[in-house]
Amino acid sequence: MRGGLELVVLGSGAFTPARRPGRVRNPAGYAVRLPRTLLLFDLGFGDLWQLARCGLRPAAASDLFLSHRHPDHAGDLAALLFHLRYDEPPRAGRLLLWGPAGLSAFVARLRRAFWPWLEPRGYRLELRELRDGDAARGPGWSVEARRAAHPTPALSFRLRAAGRTVVFSGDSGPSPSLERLASGCDLLVVEASLPPGGRDPGHHSPEQALALARAAAPRRTLFSHLSEASEAGLRRLLRRAGRLPARLAEDGMRQVI
Repeated sequence: MRGGLELVVLGSGAFTPARRPGRVRNPAGYAVRLPRTLLLFDLGFGDLWQLARCGLRPAAASDLFLSHRHPDHAGDLAALLFHLRYDEPPRAGRLLLWGPAGLSAFVARLRRAFWPWLEPRGYRLELRELRDGDAARGPGWSVEARRAAHPTPALSFRLRAAGRTVVFSGDSGPSPSLERLASGCDLLVVEASLPPGGRDPGHHSPEQALALARAAAPRRTLFSHLSEASEAGLRRLLRRAGRLPARLAEDGMRQVI
């Protein structure tokens, strides 16, 4: 990639396997390719394999942003650390993990449980906990973190890089904070895991996700973290929505922004 920013969808589904044969969405995970590095946003169980299927090497990643510690968003962290120890360490010489309060204790417990197989070898593992309004920065990029509406400590992220902005809702219910974070971005990746008409303070229904896309007015929207019910509901809503610049995410989808 000569320049700019490319989003690769590793997982566009929720935690429950599809019941229809041949139709599987992996749990949440996204990779952002930049000219000088690879950033990861969530890494649900199975997403390490998804990186390989998409032609991406885990060693290219310099930073991993975890929205929260639920297994469908962080389940492959152990697999990633195992791979980096025994196969190919990060090219940057370190892997930086970013996440909400409790990240450091979570990773410490994970390392104890799998001792010594997740211990860094040939690279540094660094952890940073982010509070509401904190920012992370790297060469040519920055990420703003905002507290997400979810039952466990969770964050939404706004990435700025290559003159573009991408917002990842993570798991979050509707909130004014998320609407402000997503306002006017180039691409909004919003979770929509509830069935039509569903109500849960930590997640979006299809109707709520569509309302966020209209209110925040991003250039483009990707509805993701989909269940079978929410996917069907969103397809019906989008057929009636007219020319709204929105799509359903698919595993392996690439978006140049």
